[in-house]
This record gives sequence, C-alpha cells and structure tokens, in this order.
Amino acid sequence: MDITFLVPFKGIAGGLRVVTCYGNALTRRGHRVTVVYPKRGLAFRERLRRRARRIILNEKDHLDAFRGSLLEVPAITQKHIPDGDCIIATAFQTAQLAAELLDRCGRKFYLIQGYEKVFARDGDDVDATFRLPFKKIVISSWLKALVEELSGENDIPVIPNGRDFFLSTFDGEGIRRPLDVGLLYSSVPLKRTDVALNALTLLRKQHPGIKLVMFGSEHPNREQYPDFPFHEVRIQRVPSQAYIRRTYIDTKVWMTASSTEGFCLPALEAISLGCPIVSSDNQGIRDIITDGVEGYIVDVGDPQALADRISQILSDPLLQTRMSIAALRRADDFSWERSTDMLESILK
Repeated sequence: MDITFLVPFKGIAGGLRVVTCYGNALTRRGHRVTVVYPKRGLAFRERLRRRARRIILNEKDHLDAFRGSLLEVPAITQKHIPDGDCIIATAFQTAQLAAELLDRCGRKFYLIQGYEKVFARDGDDVDATFRLPFKKIVISSWLKALVEELSGENDIPVIPNGRDFFLSTFDGEGIRRPLDVGLLYSSVPLKRTDVALNALTLLRKQHPGIKLVMFGSEHPNREQYPDFPFHEVRIQRVPSQAYIRRTYIDTKVWMTASSTEGFCLPALEAISLGCPIVSSDNQGIRDIITDGVEGYIVDVGDPQALADRISQILSDPLLQTRMSIAALRRADDFSWERSTDMLESILK
C-alpha cells in the first residue's frame, strides 16, 4: 500500500515518535510510507541556531529515525500531497486539512493520540474533527470513551503504543540503579512541572542527598523556579536514545505529574526497563500500570501524594524490587509488531 501520514511539524513530541515507529514497521513490511509535514515559518536566526545545534551537538528529532520518505511541503493542501491508498491524520490540525483532500490521496484515517483542546487556538474546533467521516483509531481506553461520546460512533478501535523502538530485551538482572528519581522536564502547562518540582522539594527534605535526573527537549527555566536547586540535578537536553535508555535503567522511580496524557509514553519506556512509576492520574497512565502493582497512581496536582509514594518505594527495597519485576512483566504486553498488525489490518 501507499500510506501517507500527516504530521503538524517536524520536531520532538511523543506523537511523532509513534508515527516514526509505525512508519518504520510498515516500511519493513513492504509498504511505501511517506510522512508529510508543513514547513515552519521560523525566523532566520532561529533556523540558523537549530541548524548549528544539529551539526555541532548532533541533536536529532524523532522523524530523523524514520526510514521511509520524508516530505516537507509549503502547506498541507491538495497540490502537495501524493496519491495513495491511505492517508492518516495524526493531530487535529492535520485532520482539519485532510478533510479538504481529494480521494486520490487515499482513504482517510484519523489516529487520535490525545485530547488536543489545550493546544487549540481561538476558532479551532477539536471536537468537530472527531465527527469527520474518517476511520478513527485511538491509543487508549479513555480516548475511546471520549471520542465515541463526541462523535456518536461506536466500536472505535484502540491500538496501544508499543514498547519503544530503541528498547531491547531487558530482564533487570544485576542492576543497582544509582539514581533515585527521574522525570521528563517540560514547560508545557499540562505536564505540571511545577507540581513535580514541588514533590521533589518535599522528597529532598525526607531523603537528604537524594539523586535526581531530568531530561527533555529544553533547558529548565531556572528563573521560573528560582528556589529549586537545578545545579544538584543531572540534566540532559535532547538526549540520545542510548542516554535515555541508560537513564531508565539507572533510576529507581520515575515520576509523571501531568494533568492529562493521551497514553503516557515515558511511563511505558520506564517500565520496559524495570523502573516503577509514580504518576498523577492523567488517564493515559491507567492503560499502562495498575495502582500498587507496577507503581502508584495519585490525584492530579498533589505533590505531597507524589512525594509520599516515591518515598515509600525508596524506603522499601523489597517493594522496589517487586514493582520492578512487575513492571518488566507488564511491559511485555506492549509490542510495536502487534500494534502494527492491528493498524495494518485496519488500513487494509
């Protein structure tokens, strides 16, 4: 099949990682896959800065790992989209644009990876995209319930994300985990970094000398959080996949404080390497762990609850080991090959 994915930009985002994984898996199966993204109107200095970072620091984004055809276009319009059998919108902006494309571009699908109202501008109707006459696919149970309610449709399929493409088989044998707590740093409001840092501040009082690690696509905003001791934290901006993998292996507990997640990929990455999770109840986490088994789920916006549950795991090596083993077992339920089987069947 000729399959086209429409993405809203080229950069670092969990949804783009998912597209990369599916695109590569479908390419390996003999399909001709193209990922199309619109050119961004960045200022000259910003384009120059990004180019320099890519050359000097070898910074990569998720689509750099895609092995099919990557097509940058002036805009996602009929003029610039190739003919195909299937065209897959992957965000509400691309769904709006896909609605205007002719049938020659392929049958229309909509891979819904989150409830994107938080990213919408004035006038953008995210809910209306759920009522478009596309074949819809969601990545988690809560999105299935939401989209079926807003669209009036039934039996929308759920295809969970798989274990990440850079993760190999891992049994946790002989791992000492010298780091205590890790988290993904982000300035996106729904990630609730403020809650996460408050939780870490509380933890540092309970566990002096605690070893912390952060990574993300940006440097921490030290002016926004002037009282937090970032200088005592191991921080990496745009880390390599090998660095991310090693970080999960070296960390005892991973924390997620987000208010909402379509799926929560970092949680799956962490448990795939035996790192228990303490997470806010962002809904996406419910499809990944069970409270009290592979980690803990607490109320959104409660730094004390996050700190208490993390402290509970750090203070009990047997509990940590039990949760680590459970995490590895749970991660085996997620596979890009099985997810691609499901997606390929729907596309056909």
